Amino acid sequence: MSFLDSILSATSLRRSPRVAQIKEIRSNQEGDVSLASEFITAKKHLQMTQGPIETKKGKPFVTLNNRKRRSSDKIVILNEYIHEGSADSGFQSTNENETSSLLDYDLLGLPLDVQRRYKEKRKINTLYDWQKECLADKRLHLGSNMILSLPTGSGKTLIAELLMLRETLVNKRDCILILPYVAIVQEKMQSLAVFEECFNIYVEEYAASKGRMPPIKRRNATSMYICTIEKANMLVNFLIEDNRLDRIGLVVADELHMLGEGSRGATLEQCLSKFLFKQKKQIVGMSATLSNCDEIASFLNAYIYKTDFRPVKLIERVKLNNSLYRVDCGGKLIFERDLGANNLLKKDPDGLVSLLSTLVPTKSVIIFCPTKQNCENVCNLISNLFPKNVRNYRASEREALIEQIRDENDGRVCKVLANGILNGVAYHHSGLTTDERQHVEHAFQTGIICVVCCTSTLAAGVNLPARRVIIKSPYVGRDLISKAQYLQMVGRAGRAGYDDKGDSVTIIKSGLDEAAFRQILSSPLGPCTSNLCNDTDLASFILDLVVLKLACTKEDIIAILSITLLGLQKSNEIDSLLESVIKDLEEKEILKLEQGRIVSTFLGNATFNANLPPASVPIINVDLIKNLHEGIVLASHFHLLFTIIPYDIHVQIDWNMFHSEYMRLAKGERDLLGKMGLMEGAIIRLILCGKQLSTGEPAMRLYIAFMMLRIWNQEPLWEIAERFTVPRGWLQSTLQATCSQAGSIARFAERLPTLWPLKHLLPEVVQRLHECKRPELVPLLAIDCVKNGRAQLLYENNFKTVGSIAKSRPDDLIKAIGKLNMAQARKIINSAKAIIRDQVAEKAEELEAMGADTSDLLSI
Repeated sequence: MSFLDSILSATSLRRSPRVAQIKEIRSNQEGDVSLASEFITAKKHLQMTQGPIETKKGKPFVTLNNRKRRSSDKIVILNEYIHEGSADSGFQSTNENETSSLLDYDLLGLPLDVQRRYKEKRKINTLYDWQKECLADKRLHLGSNMILSLPTGSGKTLIAELLMLRETLVNKRDCILILPYVAIVQEKMQSLAVFEECFNIYVEEYAASKGRMPPIKRRNATSMYICTIEKANMLVNFLIEDNRLDRIGLVVADELHMLGEGSRGATLEQCLSKFLFKQKKQIVGMSATLSNCDEIASFLNAYIYKTDFRPVKLIERVKLNNSLYRVDCGGKLIFERDLGANNLLKKDPDGLVSLLSTLVPTKSVIIFCPTKQNCENVCNLISNLFPKNVRNYRASEREALIEQIRDENDGRVCKVLANGILNGVAYHHSGLTTDERQHVEHAFQTGIICVVCCTSTLAAGVNLPARRVIIKSPYVGRDLISKAQYLQMVGRAGRAGYDDKGDSVTIIKSGLDEAAFRQILSSPLGPCTSNLCNDTDLASFILDLVVLKLACTKEDIIAILSITLLGLQKSNEIDSLLESVIKDLEEKEILKLEQGRIVSTFLGNATFNANLPPASVPIINVDLIKNLHEGIVLASHFHLLFTIIPYDIHVQIDWNMFHSEYMRLAKGERDLLGKMGLMEGAIIRLILCGKQLSTGEPAMRLYIAFMMLRIWNQEPLWEIAERFTVPRGWLQSTLQATCSQAGSIARFAERLPTLWPLKHLLPEVVQRLHECKRPELVPLLAIDCVKNGRAQLLYENNFKTVGSIAKSRPDDLIKAIGKLNMAQARKIINSAKAIIRDQVAEKAEELEAMGADTSDLLSI
């Protein structure tokens, strides 16, 4: 009896109709079938079956080497056969779909109790073979830098989490996780919250306005800093300046291909270069779309772990006119079938409903649209065409979701969004507020809604896996999508742990679009190139090097630039680039030459401290000084609000609204604006000619300040967005940018004595503006899961301070708030405790700086 027959016999599958199929596969193979190949055939069959291998008693088992073995996972048992038999047969497994038992597998030398709790919390019973091989690599154990290059959804996150746990718990050092967007940082904070609960690790958010600079010194625990690219660069700067970078033992850069993405990529390159130069500790980069791995590995002094393994098979298809084509491994289109007549041609010319009909409502679909408006249009179209059974699916939960959104938006909800949610569809783009997007994401992840219409940013954003991805048009705005964008989009389909398969459909039209898209499919990924050659970004990097005393001569700077990605790719251009940038910084009085050494001026130190781009600092400095010399109007906060408006935000101006808002200002405020060059006559001329302003012009910033003033006066965000005809998501992000700019100006003023009033006035303005609510509620709004409505309920029920919440029990909060589950109540209490903990730690630092003994304070 062959091994295949033994397996079939042992698992009582002989009478199954699938057995004949397996035997047919085996009989069709040419030549003798070896033990190994028979095993692979059996295993492939078992991987395709649903549920455990069962005996008559319903217990999974198989007999190997005369021993009875039990497991809940049939593949684990079969893999054990491979590993036990490989020495005798000489057979080495190369099938990357195999998984391995974790019962006895050591996870990077972590303490056994930590390993057990990690497996329990992450519900992990098995490892993919590539994960086992990667974790067993001695180079990784010895702290070598590594690049993980694998497809989306292949399980890279597990490697990153285990490395961070090893660094914080075993090596007793902090680590930094760098992510490209604020939304991903927020999602990761929720995911890693379990580490705080289980392992006494501080998981700290550094995104948007969050993150203390320099970070709080932890005495008896370590931290994981979860950062956006910009915040990670600032964090590294402050740690170097504070002589604390040696506390960081590991940097994990997710989406490493962001190195090639404009100014953000240049900032990531600066951050990693400084860490490489200053701290010889471990860097791990991860990406699914990195083409020039060897070059990036040279930059990071890293080895590469690369595989094409994807745990869930992805089938890529293209819909061309009314036919469906499969995309082969070389990017060619293979005709599959005609789709038949489109009965909804007038209402649904792209045939979206037919592509959804076999999946919804029980399976999920993401539709990528080229513009934000198109997202809403498609959402509206689909929701109106879905049949009754889809509309009735989980109807009560959908209605509850709409009520939640309405409660958090002062009783308002977008009609298109509400109608879509009732029918299992939602749109998702930057025009929604953060809370609205999070509600949509959670509803999609839990299956309350089954279709999300979104822009391309979701492809590299939060984790929203789907059974099918539809790319409605191969464009982002007016630009054809790149190969990397395409791979990011389709990679959302069929994610392990969520589904057993996935597919994508890209809709294209005949003609130029077809030819261009075929070219995208067949072409390789473009290389990731350095953007540090941009004068603005290179100037920031040079200033950092000088202020941090990493370089004090041109030769020092060249030596550091030579180890960057820029130095590898454009080594012959460094001299000329450096010459022009240093000259420009000297002209701006940010750097100066002193006894043959390059040093930073007071203005340069302030620029570094504020993390402002050197190119914009002269304008900002002149404006701030001019404003202060004219006198601050303290009768209201409008003057300060105008002062902190960023210079890089653009919006379409409604000149009638502009004049109306201008006339609402007090006379003293209008007079002050006149002294600053914004006279009423000049404004009227702008209104009459309807001139479109450029980004950063005073009148543009004034118009944005009118919106911020209404936010300051606690008007609902929704009403302000409607009044000024701007998306509420844009208004919210502009508010965040304004708060961030205010923080930068406050730090800028710390280093320049001439701006001392701003140093004292701005922090309170930032806090109140950011919360936009009643002053007494501001402390409560800093707590996770507490929005305005909950803050009011807590305050009315005598939870008036963060401390009172930190000392409470979950049951107390549930009684006070009402619509709250136990998990949310615990999260609120834990967040309140963390705020108190950090405040105590900050006070301890202040006392220590004064020479006081803080040993009797609460241990932090």
